[in-house]
Amino acid sequence: MSEEDAITQYGEDNIEVYHTKHTPTEQVVREPSERDGYNYAKLICLKTENERVIGLHYLGPNAGEITGGFALGLIMGASKSDFDRLVGIHPTSSEVFTTLKVTKRSGDSIEDEDC
Repeated sequence: MSEEDAITQYGEDNIEVYHTKHTPTEQVVREPSERDGYNYAKLICLKTENERVIGLHYLGPNAGEITGGFALGLIMGASKSDFDRLVGIHPTSSEVFTTLKVTKRSGDSIEDEDC
C-alpha cells in the first residue's frame, strides 16, 4: 500500500512511516565519488494495530527480490517489531529493513551511515 493510500484509508494520525536513505551495500567498498547513488527504504505502519506493516517500498538494486522476500511477512500481518527482531543478512541491501529507526514524523535526518 502506498503512503498516500494508507493516509486516505486510515488517517494520517494512525500511520507511522519509517524510512532511510542509504548507500547500497555492494557500493560501500567503492570510493564515494565512484558510487552510483543512494537507495531508499520505507515501511508504512498502522499505529492502531501494533504498527502492523501495511506497505513496504524500496528503490535500489534487487528491488524485486527484496520486496518479494518480505511479501510473506506482510501477508501474515508482520509488525514493525517483527522486522526489528529479524537478523539482517549481512552484507545485503535488504538488511536495512531490520534497522529502520527514523520516522517521517520525527523530521530527523534519513542519511544512513555506511557499514
